[in-house]
Formats: sequence, structure tokens, C-alpha cells
Amino acid sequence: MEVDLCFVMDCTSSMESHIEGAKNSIKKIVDYMANMKPAIIVRVGFCGYRDHCDGSNRLQIIEFTTSCDEFKNNVSNVSASGGGDDPEDVLGGLNAAVTSMAWRNPTRVLLHIADYPPHGRRFTDLSDTYPDGDPNGLTAEQVLREMRSAGIYYFFGKITKYTETMTRVFQSIIGEYPVFDFESTPDPEGLVEKFFDATCSAINTAITLRGE
Repeated sequence: MEVDLCFVMDCTSSMESHIEGAKNSIKKIVDYMANMKPAIIVRVGFCGYRDHCDGSNRLQIIEFTTSCDEFKNNVSNVSASGGGDDPEDVLGGLNAAVTSMAWRNPTRVLLHIADYPPHGRRFTDLSDTYPDGDPNGLTAEQVLREMRSAGIYYFFGKITKYTETMTRVFQSIIGEYPVFDFESTPDPEGLVEKFFDATCSAINTAITLRGE
């Protein structure tokens, strides 16, 4: 059985520890899946996003690979930086992951980890440079329905309360989906364990849903 797994992650300055947690959990996740019976072969990809003020650093895509070492080497070049106001380019990051990456396997999992919502009063009352929404014209409906059309299962890792409205809006568009709690993690090793548990759960849920 073969799975495409894409981490979509806010890579602004506040996310440093979570980026490290994702990096450190990848090999454990892929090794675990390979040792399952029957084995699950995982292609792992990454799409990092920041904000519109970050220019050429706004998006950072690492294409799918089955090589843990290759993936870890590539992700080692991802650092937490940038970000302007509180909301980030969430829709741009999700859209890039869905439309610009080479999804291939029949089971497709997207695990999104973020601490702040997209731009627009629909999602937040925090300080927002773009209160009318995404300046490139993306909408949640457009991005999430494209995701569904591509057969990609969406899962979310919650870090702060600021993404709760986003979750409600997203679920009103595509229905209920699992939300994993990454808040209040006491130490780096605990964060790796949370990433591992959430990722394994997301993959197994997607496999089960495809089999229904």
C-alpha cells in the first residue's frame, strides 16, 4: 500500500519548535509504516508558508520522496522566519500544496500545522493587513474543494486558540475532519511523539476512509 503524505506548515518565527518536531518525527513515522503488515510505503513532501510580506520566501516546497534521508536533508534547510501581522498566508500554502505538488498515490494525506489563521475578518479579529481576505483572491471554498476533488484528506494540528474560527469555517465547507491537539507540549521529545501519533492516525484514517 502506498501513501502520499504532505506536511503543510506555517514557517514564520513563532513556529520554530514545531518545525523541529516535524523534522525529528519523519524517520520514525516512515520506518514505522514500512514495518507494518502489510507494509505501507510513504512518499513524504513538505509545503511551508509564511506571509505576503516575505516575498520570495513566502512559499517553500519540498517534493515527495520515499527517501527519509533526502527528505530530512531538504527540510533541514527550512527555518522559522518572517511573518508580518498575526494572520498568515494559510490559503496560499494549502493551495500550493494541492496544485503545485506531484500527488501520485491513491491514498493522499495532508497534515496542516499552524498557530494562526488566514487573512480576513471571516477568520479572525486579530490585527490584519488584509482584513478583506487573501490579496491574491483565493477563498477557502476554492482551495478546500480543489483539495477534495484531488482526493486529498485534510487533517489539522492545532497549536493555539486563534485557529478555532478557521476550523469551524473549514468544516462548514468540507465537513468534519480530525483536529490534533499540539498545544501545551512540555518538551521537544513530547512534541515529536505528538507528531508521530497524529501522523500515524491521519494515515490510518485516510486508508480506512478510502476503503469504505
